[in-house]
Amino acid sequence: MKGLVKTSLLTTSLTLLALGAGALPSQAGTLVGDWNYAIDSFTDGTDFGVVGEQSRFEFYGIAVKSTADKVFVGINSNLALTGFAHRNALNGSMTYGDLFFNFTGFGLDDANGSLFAVKFAEGNDSGVGQLGLYGNVTGQNTAQYNLGYGHLNQHTLNNNTIDPTMADLSNTDAYFQSGVNTNWKASTLIKTGDFLGGINLLGATDLADLGLDFSPFGTKGKYTFGFSFDRNLLPDGDYIAHVFAECLNDGMAIASTLRPVEIPPDSEDVPEPTMILGLAAVAGLVMSQRRTRIA
Repeated sequence: MKGLVKTSLLTTSLTLLALGAGALPSQAGTLVGDWNYAIDSFTDGTDFGVVGEQSRFEFYGIAVKSTADKVFVGINSNLALTGFAHRNALNGSMTYGDLFFNFTGFGLDDANGSLFAVKFAEGNDSGVGQLGLYGNVTGQNTAQYNLGYGHLNQHTLNNNTIDPTMADLSNTDAYFQSGVNTNWKASTLIKTGDFLGGINLLGATDLADLGLDFSPFGTKGKYTFGFSFDRNLLPDGDYIAHVFAECLNDGMAIASTLRPVEIPPDSEDVPEPTMILGLAAVAGLVMSQRRTRIA
C-alpha cells in the first residue's frame, strides 16, 4: 500500500514478548499522514448468527493522532455510537465499552488501577457517568448482562469467522491475561476512575477535515466518528489502547506511541539578527560622538 509507513514500537514489542504474547502486532501503528491506524479483521464481528460485514457489531478500524495540544481518536464501525437497542440488555442497549489506554508496560490485569480510559458512549454501562478521560482506572466486564461472550477465546471459537483479530493484537493475545479464558474478566468498561478532563465528540466530516481517511484500507463501516481531548492529560510513551463492544462481539486494539511535545525555544531569549545589527549601529554612533567631544 503506497505511502504507508510502519512506526517503530520497539519498547511495546519487547513488552509484548516479555508477557509471552508471541508474535508482534501485525499492524502496529500503521502511519498515514499524521494518523496511526490499526485495522481489524472484517470478518469477526458477530450478531446473533450473522458474521462480518452484515453484523451490526463489525468493527473495522481505529486511528489516533496527537498534536501539541490535542489527542484525536477516530473509529470506523458498523455499530452506531448510540448502540443497538435490545430489551434484554443492561440499560436497554448494547453499545461501545470505554477506550482504555495502558502506558505501564504490563498486561491488562497487572495494570488495573493504573490505566487511563475514555468514556465516549453516553448510554453504556460504565461505572462513571460523565463523558471524558479518567485516570487511575480499574476495569470491569458487563458482557454477561449484554447477551455477550464470557471471554475472548469463546468469541474466537464460536464466531465461525476467518482470521478473527483485535487489529494490532491477536484475538487471544496474552496481553489480555485472564480475559482470554476466564469469564467476565476482559475489561470492557470503567469500574472506577478519577475524572481528568472532558472530550469533544467529532463526526465524520470533522475527522476528515483533520486528515482521517480509512479508505486506503478498504474499510466498509457504516459509521465514522470520534473524539478529542487535551494532550497534557496523558503521559508520553508507548501504549496499548483497546475498545470492545459491551457484549464482546468485537473489539480493537492499537499499539502506538505518544511522543513528547516539542516546545520551541523562547524567541525572547535569542535576539533577532536585525536587533543585533541595530544595537551595534547605536553603539558605534555613541562611540563616534564621544571621540568628537574629546577631540
